Amino acid sequence: MLLLHRPIIVFASVAMVPADAVTQARADRPAPEVPEVRTAATVQRNVQPNLATVTLQFSADGSSPKEAGRHLASRVDSLRQALATLGIPRDSIVNRNQWYWWRGRIETVVGPVRYAPRSKPGSDPRFNYPVQDTTYRAHDAVEVRIRDLSKIGAVLDTALGRGITDISNVRFAATEVAAAQDQALRAAAVRARAQAVAIATASGLQLGRVLSLSTQADYADRFDEFTLSGAVATGTEGREGVATVVVQPSVPVSVTVYGRWELVSKP
Repeated sequence: MLLLHRPIIVFASVAMVPADAVTQARADRPAPEVPEVRTAATVQRNVQPNLATVTLQFSADGSSPKEAGRHLASRVDSLRQALATLGIPRDSIVNRNQWYWWRGRIETVVGPVRYAPRSKPGSDPRFNYPVQDTTYRAHDAVEVRIRDLSKIGAVLDTALGRGITDISNVRFAATEVAAAQDQALRAAAVRARAQAVAIATASGLQLGRVLSLSTQADYADRFDEFTLSGAVATGTEGREGVATVVVQPSVPVSVTVYGRWELVSKP
């Protein structure tokens, strides 16, 4: 018996891959992460204020809205004239209307019920009829901007002398802060780098190139926000014959620098 052996044929295919495709595949691989250090440093400088503002709120009554508005305007004009004698110019006294939404600029004040005799001739005087008076109250507020800080107490005393008791805190501000900001910025940058160097040294590494350096936080870094704090001072009501004295605080100027550096091995 003859056994016939059939030949086994194997087919093979070869795919030619371009060299640029191999390079692209390697480029798509995620690059190893480079260790980095992130720091934030805040430096504050204090400057002397050169501007003070105070808000005065007051009102005036009348039997009609027109009369209440007229009385209010007269009161504001009297205040402007009194402050002008202190050297406060009229353009430094600006309107700052601040009234509550349920009260409005013109408030209606309904008086208690009273009983008045009937005025009709021949009516029985034993019978009276109810009467309810209505008073209209106009509200206004002015902001006084004081550039001569030695006159703050005199401004408060003038307001109190005219029956104005709704007086805000004295708000101090500094308009010339460029030099202080530059000093704080340089100091904060140096401090942020010093912190990064300390971290790198403790890790047995050293700082590499700067990845970012800014005064605005990268929210992806989850840095806490730093806000500028303002200075507020209040004048105390003076005793009789004693003028009000307001202590002028310094105004803080704060700058925060956020930095990121690459960490590399020591040579």
